[in-house]
Amino acid sequence: MDRERILQGFIPTWLGRTLEVHGILSSTNDRARELLDQIGPEAHGAVILADGQRSGRGRFGRRWHSPPGLGLALSVALWPSAAADELACLTVAGSLAALRALQRTSGASPTLKWPNDVQLDGRKVAGVLLEGRWNGEAPAGFVLGIGVNLTHRPEDFPPELREASTSVLASTGRTIAVEEAAAALLTELGPLLELGLNRPRALLEAASPHWGHRRGEWLEVSAGDDRFRGRFVRVAQDGALVVRAGDGERNVRFGDVTRLRRAP
Repeated sequence: MDRERILQGFIPTWLGRTLEVHGILSSTNDRARELLDQIGPEAHGAVILADGQRSGRGRFGRRWHSPPGLGLALSVALWPSAAADELACLTVAGSLAALRALQRTSGASPTLKWPNDVQLDGRKVAGVLLEGRWNGEAPAGFVLGIGVNLTHRPEDFPPELREASTSVLASTGRTIAVEEAAAALLTELGPLLELGLNRPRALLEAASPHWGHRRGEWLEVSAGDDRFRGRFVRVAQDGALVVRAGDGERNVRFGDVTRLRRAP
């Protein structure tokens, strides 16, 4: 990955004043956390990119498959002062930035899948992971990690991921340079993070047209030990998933959803 080529398409502001480009890392999130541990709030806005990760991860400790040369792996160090209930918007900012970057670079029409995925043709092409620490009730450094599958072919994914995963190349036939993808994503990400930290409802309104869920479609929801089925209603102004189950509506603020092909 060529740092200078990224900077040809991306102008650093508060985001990217520190911009590290690595070959292979254990995890870009781990390196961003190191910076936060070393210099605290001064790391705010630092961007870490890598050609590949040995131990990339997604939500709930799941592995993120990121072999060298096939995708984009980046993380941003953040030291926000926002309230806890507003920090969920950082995940939406990352997902929406990835979606817009894919629109710009590939001409494709990706959609958002609650809570943190970007999909092409119903398969995952990008994912977002937010990790943080707290000092009492105050945020003490967060890391926003974003992974985008660019040039994977179906056989490049582990067998267990092939059904649910795709890449820009596999879905559109287009080959996008990782530097172009990085520049486009970072250009979108800075303003969206600012919007999420200062006007979270405005960010959720911007994301609203891009949710790929159809009103009334059946979902299976897993939220901790709670598992239930219901119909999609909307994504609320606070980012919660609203599902009609039984005689009422339930607001889900964390968890996983699976689309059901037929009514249960």
